[in-house]
Amino acid sequence: MHRTAVAIALGFLVSVQLLIAQPEGRAAFDTFSAWKSAAPNAALGFGDALAAYRAKLKRDGLTDAAADRVMNLIAAYDEGKGYDKVYAGPPDFNTKPNQLLVDAVEGLAPGRALDVGMGQGRNALFLARRGWTVTGFDVSEEGLRQARERASTDGLKLTTILASDEEFDFGRERWDLIAIIYALEKRSIHKVRDALKPGGIVVVEAGHKEASNAPFEYASSELPEIFRGFQILRSEDTFGRYDWGPETIRLVRFVAQKPRR
Repeated sequence: MHRTAVAIALGFLVSVQLLIAQPEGRAAFDTFSAWKSAAPNAALGFGDALAAYRAKLKRDGLTDAAADRVMNLIAAYDEGKGYDKVYAGPPDFNTKPNQLLVDAVEGLAPGRALDVGMGQGRNALFLARRGWTVTGFDVSEEGLRQARERASTDGLKLTTILASDEEFDFGRERWDLIAIIYALEKRSIHKVRDALKPGGIVVVEAGHKEASNAPFEYASSELPEIFRGFQILRSEDTFGRYDWGPETIRLVRFVAQKPRR
């Protein structure tokens, strides 16, 4: 084969590999961004653009459930772009491992751990240092890059995955520990019961519903209800300094263990 043809073929192969490797949500976000940048959509504010794009998806034949999934993916990767900027600047958040998680794993034998919305990896790296086999996912490419860089510098093994909670495969009876620390969604929490191994631990810290009434915050009895049948090891409704600012807010802190067979 001619050298030029080989080069073209290799370039095509690389392009195909990159396309295959691209997460579904990233592709959905890029498609939406291209649509929004085209006239006359460019004049729309972000909220109006989302509504118009969902209507377009429906006209294109998607069901309500499929359209909602695409919109969730777009919102997640837009959030990721915002956190790329946050992580690229000087940190104005807690860069140390979350104290609830530190306390929860004290004395536990290391196993397989999942860090939901891992960000820069402060919690995942802590677990890896303690001997855990750690996987983390996030929609911030910059956060994941920094986590991998730190893991490499410290000689730690860490699996990082660019994905939203909609895309990530939690699996079934796969994890000995799942950490959900200040996740900006409440879908992952409902996947924990099946994803934990018997005897596995879930660790959750989040804002209380009365802190700001955000959709990813929890009412006082919500987590105990979600994990009904688990052994509750710690459940707090308290005021404290949260990891993403200097303020003291109302928090929920929750640790529970899945029943052993």
